[in-house]
Amino acid sequence: MASENQVRPLRVPAPSFDVASTHRPLKILSLTGGGYRGLFTAQVLVELCDRARRPGRLDDSFDVFGGTSIGGLMACALAVGVPPRRVLDAIDAHGPQIFVKKRQRTLRRVFFGTLYDSDNLAKAIDECLGRAGRTKLKNIDAGVVIPAVDWAKGTVELFLSGAFGKAHASEATLRDVCLATSAAPTYFKPHVIDGAAMLDGGLAANNPDTLILLEVAKRWPERFARTQMLSIGTAGADPERAPEQADKTGLGWASELAIYMMGVQERTAAAQAQRLLGAKRYLRINHQPTQRTQAFEQLDQATDEARTLLLDAATTTARAAYRANRSFVDRVLTRRPGRVAKA
Repeated sequence: MASENQVRPLRVPAPSFDVASTHRPLKILSLTGGGYRGLFTAQVLVELCDRARRPGRLDDSFDVFGGTSIGGLMACALAVGVPPRRVLDAIDAHGPQIFVKKRQRTLRRVFFGTLYDSDNLAKAIDECLGRAGRTKLKNIDAGVVIPAVDWAKGTVELFLSGAFGKAHASEATLRDVCLATSAAPTYFKPHVIDGAAMLDGGLAANNPDTLILLEVAKRWPERFARTQMLSIGTAGADPERAPEQADKTGLGWASELAIYMMGVQERTAAAQAQRLLGAKRYLRINHQPTQRTQAFEQLDQATDEARTLLLDAATTTARAAYRANRSFVDRVLTRRPGRVAKA
């Protein structure tokens, strides 16, 4: 019989989270919306990977992927292991098919329907995601944050992956989420998920930086002090304006109000994210055109000229960003400890 004074071994309960992970950075990739200008975003990412000599998929580098509209489509694809180069090729190949020139459409469809056919967008998503498109977001291991707008409620609906906890994870498939966040009014029809009509997330958060950071801070508060974010824009043309240009007529505002509002939101979100993380843990990469051109301003200019301008701007911007921020880019693109390269 054991003595009453015998010392029993101390039992330490298992931690409720991965202790080792709290000592390494939590890395986030945030991708802005912008229609066909997503070609710029994808090329920037490809160029950064080339410069950093980081081939292949990125789901073993980043912990969280977030994006709006075309940025949301790219984020979903990258989160399930689609390499950046394949994402770029998909946008390059399908962009002109999605944004068919208006003169090829009947006047009836232009005035009484949407400008573009959502079926062409769905085909592009299906080819990019493959079988993963049928996967429910709750079953995705990587962190995924995708905003859309609930038309009836007039609020932002955040679609979260299983990494954020089963109670908050979405039952929607990746395909449905991509269609929802890309359903820009007048361009594409709303996409219905569980009876709710969803619109493009760019109506509220074209740059989703701060939305993503909020969800990360709630889910992993112990890691927020080590959180790093790479944010990539879509080269929207929004040069500085003279004060007298603010005095516009109704028609004058009608042609650029939406673009102006999106620009304000993008810059505000980027500024807030940098204040939260600091310059050493946050990098925003975007092109600032010196003059306004349709390629950098419109969402649907899928012409040869626009393609050339966007790709050239992306290559130049990415190379300059890498030269100025090489250590940061190399760090966020490095595979996480314990991860091995996947085919």
